[in-house]
Amino acid sequence: MDSARVPPRPSDPPRVPPRRRPGRRAALLAGASAVALAVVLALTLDGGHGGHGGGFGDAPGRGAFRAADVGTVVLDGVSGTVRVTADNDAREVTGSFHRSDGHPSALRGSTSDGGVLTLNCPDDEGRPQPCAGALTLVLPAHTGLRIRQTSGEADIVGLAGDVDLDASSIRLTTRDLRPAHAAVTVVSGSADLGFSAAPADLDVHATSASVAVRLPTTDGGYAVTTAGASADVQVGVTQRPAATHRVALTVTSGSLSVQNA
Repeated sequence: MDSARVPPRPSDPPRVPPRRRPGRRAALLAGASAVALAVVLALTLDGGHGGHGGGFGDAPGRGAFRAADVGTVVLDGVSGTVRVTADNDAREVTGSFHRSDGHPSALRGSTSDGGVLTLNCPDDEGRPQPCAGALTLVLPAHTGLRIRQTSGEADIVGLAGDVDLDASSIRLTTRDLRPAHAAVTVVSGSADLGFSAAPADLDVHATSASVAVRLPTTDGGYAVTTAGASADVQVGVTQRPAATHRVALTVTSGSLSVQNA
């Protein structure tokens, strides 16, 4: 009697080495990496805030900026397009900056005594540079403004704080200004200066430029003094030497008119 055939025994499955649990050092390194990644993501999304000892910063890549407790804003050496508007409800300075190629960029500021905020637009290395591009600012109405602009266009609206504007190779427009004191210098360009309240002191210097000044009518008129060389100066407002509102005009090789707003 033949014995039953026994099927061959299947081969044993390959042995899988047991899974080792990570040691304490590996776990700590993994946790640290996760925390570092979270910090980088947070900084990228939220933006850093620069400046020490009273400085203010922005959100990198978006150009957003804000700063509180500012009495005067200073823009030194800017070029391009500058828009500054007053907001009666604002409690802080806000703004943005876009480079000449249209991309948003950093807008930074630092403060000094008296709440003077000086703004700049750092280069790729983080070094402060004058802003060259499109700069937009919104200021509380009574904030002062000092600008030295080397070229481009500026539009300034509604400020009641003192203004000092020094511009060359520019088209400058102001509307609804209400400062007690204002000084404007225009070299090689044009300016249309509109005031909605009579300044106590207004100094205008024009060289190789065309300037129009529009002042509101006042009961006491204006004490106007003029100094000119190769200039065309026309004064259409009421003039009274004893007036409390003083206007000083200095024109060289240009034209300047002062008319009622």
